[in-house]
Amino acid sequence: MITLVAGNGRILLTVNEHGEWNELFYPYPGQFQQLHEARLGIFDVRANRFTWLGQDHGAPVAQRPFGAGQLPESVWSGDGIRLVVRDHVHPNHDLVVRVVRVAADPPRPLRLFAYHAFQIAESMYQDTAFLEPSVPSLVHYKRGYYFEFFADPAFAHAACGEHTLKGLQGTYVDAEDGRLEGRPVAHGAADSVLEWDVEPPAGGEVEIHLFLVAGRSLPAVHEVREYVRRGGAPRFVREAERFWESWADRRLPHPPPGLSELGREIYRASVLVLRHLAGTNGSIVASPDTRSLAAAGDAYNYCWWRDGGYVAKAMDEAGLYEGAGRFLDFAQACQSPDGSFFHRHCPDGALGSTWHPPPFLQIDQTATVIAAAWHHYKRGGDPDVLVSLWPLVKGAANFLTEFRDPGHHLPKPSFDLWEERLGIHTYSTAAVAHALERAARIAAEIGKEPAPWRAAAEEIREAAVQRLWDPGLGRFVRSIEPRDEKLDASVLLGLKLGLLPWSDPRAKATVDAIEQRLWSPKVGGLARYEGDTYFGPENPWIVCTLWLAEARLALGDRARGRELVEWAAAHATPTHLLPEQVDRETGEPRSANPLAWSHSTFVDVVHKFAATGSDGAVPED
Repeated sequence: MITLVAGNGRILLTVNEHGEWNELFYPYPGQFQQLHEARLGIFDVRANRFTWLGQDHGAPVAQRPFGAGQLPESVWSGDGIRLVVRDHVHPNHDLVVRVVRVAADPPRPLRLFAYHAFQIAESMYQDTAFLEPSVPSLVHYKRGYYFEFFADPAFAHAACGEHTLKGLQGTYVDAEDGRLEGRPVAHGAADSVLEWDVEPPAGGEVEIHLFLVAGRSLPAVHEVREYVRRGGAPRFVREAERFWESWADRRLPHPPPGLSELGREIYRASVLVLRHLAGTNGSIVASPDTRSLAAAGDAYNYCWWRDGGYVAKAMDEAGLYEGAGRFLDFAQACQSPDGSFFHRHCPDGALGSTWHPPPFLQIDQTATVIAAAWHHYKRGGDPDVLVSLWPLVKGAANFLTEFRDPGHHLPKPSFDLWEERLGIHTYSTAAVAHALERAARIAAEIGKEPAPWRAAAEEIREAAVQRLWDPGLGRFVRSIEPRDEKLDASVLLGLKLGLLPWSDPRAKATVDAIEQRLWSPKVGGLARYEGDTYFGPENPWIVCTLWLAEARLALGDRARGRELVEWAAAHATPTHLLPEQVDRETGEPRSANPLAWSHSTFVDVVHKFAATGSDGAVPED
């Protein structure tokens, strides 16, 4: 499981609960996952004892975020040996710096080993690993991706080999007798091991700086390597840490008042996670967690327009205005010719995989991008932004206006936000009405004609209340065509988007019904919908619980709203990451972790909590 992250908008590094590098994405967060496996090991020369570090190998690890940027730190201890490992991603070079501090009591000679196996461009063949003994450095490459290791002090020995294919375990086996005897070059499913011979003094420690440069050519990585060697290792560690100190001081907002210390910590961590998961090209990956590959055959490392739109809104709320703007520019570049948005895109802008048949639509995704554009303008107040985004807004709004049944004015059937059912859904319908009303506002701001979109929004809203409200049930149904009466937390999000005024008693009746049925009795939190089985039966989701928090705030119950926000904070991981959902029996994280949508919703609802008075006057989106 991912426990810590660091990135610079091109490299995204994740660290797992064993303190090891878990994923290494390059050249965009979420694309490509270049790393197959990484390990650190220690050999006690006098005891003739080798240990791979991490919980699975009997060497306990403690982890915490360190510094203003909440960067990864892992501490291993056992047999009188202690290693403190800190990971950095340099802010402007495509450079990972791993600082390892080794201490031993009593003092003794040790050998530190670092093993790395790549899956360059996400395949495990045609790779090459070779040693440059004159530097020394070690390079892994395939086609247009190059990764070069070097260190200060320099590693004493290195070995290249192969893993996985041909039934091989991996070159890490070569280290387990305490000495490396492998080759200086290997190809195929190539891997490598580096070795340092160290003897920490009594009461002191030895510090090793391991550098990994990523680049698109061999000269490019060599150039950065030599630049770092000339500048000295400590300088680049200092630059990486100082950047986050400066960024946190000048860009990381102070948490709004009224939260617990934990709530404030999760707020700060959430803003940083959104920063790390956003690419310099504007893409926003839903999650770097690739564990679902084994269960579902695919992962969350795509840009969904719904997720990205809500993340962009949270970025604007937290003052990350440039990040939200880049997302909208990326969206404009990826928009389909008819104005809609495809199911999801890869972080480089290519079409992502999908399980939906043509026309590959979840109409709320197209709607969310329009809403994000209005929110971005509202926070920045620059009409030039609307002029540049006008083609996006016009195309999307025209598509949503036309994608309706002329008989009842509601949107035609599409897939719901959970990506499971085809129909006319309460949330998706509310999202379309909300987006068209926002498109009308944008048009009016820059002198365009707003009336058609405003009229379409009103028609959709009126038809939705008429056809999706069930007087007999006393609440909104989930969807029609086909009719589905199951209670679904997404209806809360539809109410947030103005399906009804919060003062309308039907709004409270719907919220009450959803909370009563979907609240998890053992660990708390709100499930997605009746009968949900994704990663467990009706597990509570972070976003759903936070939607309920916002609904309670809007209905004037500030105390309950705060309780729900604090529930979400309490179910973050010990390293301050918010998962998609938690186990309904144990409260442990389930599914993707961290999930950008969970973090963005936490930021958004905390801002709503801070701005909401006892009268329930929640600021509009």
